[in-house]
Amino acid sequence: MNQAQQIKQEINGEMTVSLKYPVRLATGQMLDKVTVRRPRVGDLRAVMHIANEAEQGLALVSRMTGLVPEDLDMLDLKDLEAVQATFRSEDEAHEAQNAPATE
Repeated sequence: MNQAQQIKQEINGEMTVSLKYPVRLATGQMLDKVTVRRPRVGDLRAVMHIANEAEQGLALVSRMTGLVPEDLDMLDLKDLEAVQATFRSEDEAHEAQNAPATE
């Protein structure tokens, strides 16, 4: 990735996750990295109707990566966890920042 692409990703709140276990998509394209954008309120609203927590999480990842569910099905579980960690770690950091001080 060149410097201009890196700056664009930072401005857009995107991260790139390199897959440990690349997969070949139905299109024949080899997927070895996934760009993940920051979640938005609209993303949460779009998946809140899904009762199953696992399916809700996959739908959210699909929205944030642009990958269709069939592509997500091909990902190794460790790679999926790495993708999910990109937005969970931000949530945890936000919670820690707003947590009451303990003395």
